[in-house]
Amino acid sequence: MYTNSIVTDEIRTQVASKCPPPSPDQLAAASDWVCRFAVRWQKPDADSLSDLMHPDTQNLIPPMTAPANREGVVEHFRQVLRQFPDLRIEITRWAISGDTVMIEWSATVTVGRRQISWSGVDRISLRGERMYAGQVYWDTRRVAEQVAEARSAVVAE
Repeated sequence: MYTNSIVTDEIRTQVASKCPPPSPDQLAAASDWVCRFAVRWQKPDADSLSDLMHPDTQNLIPPMTAPANREGVVEHFRQVLRQFPDLRIEITRWAISGDTVMIEWSATVTVGRRQISWSGVDRISLRGERMYAGQVYWDTRRVAEQVAEARSAVVAE
């Protein structure tokens, strides 16, 4: 058993400061944003994603090596959707803390004759009704392996 497990008031205060409650306006904006995100990913079109972001947003989405603004993000998804036109994302759950929204999702795509799925998380920060920053997380190595396996299976057939 871990013996150094005393939770002090100082620790409670530090932890609580990392999870500020949203204002009613922030909660309403986040709920609306998450609904629009869900609709966009039912039948994705890269250009339709632009209204979710401020022009100067800074988003980092694998495999990007540096954050991109709105136009960079839209172009990124144009390329993704050219490769995987049936890509779909469904929201599993979401939560808000202050102006930050965490969205857990499941993605599916067909490669060859195989359907590949994976889960991930978007962490976005809202200003008003649009995102000004975001970072996306998923197991990029496993997805790359699944895509490679599916493509190899098509070549082997």
